[in-house]
Amino acid sequence: MQHARMRVHSTSPVKAAPPRLRFEPVVHLVKGDVACTLAESPKRFEELAAFGPSGLVSEAAGPAEWLANQIEDAAMYARVNDIAIRPIHLEAPVAAMMHPDTPVACEAAVARSRLLPQEICIEVSDSSLAQSRNDVLKSIESLRRKGFRLGVNATQSWSTPMDTSLRLLLDTVRIDARELDGNPDLIGRIDAAACCGMSVIAEGARYRDGAELAEMGIELAIRPSTDA
Repeated sequence: MQHARMRVHSTSPVKAAPPRLRFEPVVHLVKGDVACTLAESPKRFEELAAFGPSGLVSEAAGPAEWLANQIEDAAMYARVNDIAIRPIHLEAPVAAMMHPDTPVACEAAVARSRLLPQEICIEVSDSSLAQSRNDVLKSIESLRRKGFRLGVNATQSWSTPMDTSLRLLLDTVRIDARELDGNPDLIGRIDAAACCGMSVIAEGARYRDGAELAEMGIELAIRPSTDA
């Protein structure tokens, strides 16, 4: 998978930032280049609550609309901060991946944001994919047809049977490098994913382990440690 590797003004002051998101660079462990970006939300969709002036619960955004708003926020953040690195990764709540309007809402959001769908990678958690595979897979297939990139966040678990057809639909998988020791099953899954062309992104990785991780198929990392 090829990323659009363009300059990012990391030393520029932040001009403005949507309060719902923060950006984290995803770097190449050996080369040090920024390969893509992760847009993180301080709250998950399930944690949101809205109250009206009288103290009654007011109507909140539905899951499809919430994810679409995240895409627009990410586009605005990238634009006002001159961040040209793509794709931008966003994690989708399971409710969004179960909602029939999500693919259309996301497509409309990128159009309003003047982005291309392939500039956005929508991540789904492994647990939601494993538990609701058929329904989530429908959304993955629909989003893929619309041009979006797709990924799996397997940092908490990796229970999804990664058959060939599913791996061909996915661009990335995010794992926890601290779980690699003594875990041949995880190493085998990573090898299978990398052999299918998926980019493997590690959390909890160390720069000094970059060459060793690259041999396993793990070349990218979020917040890698610089400890000796």
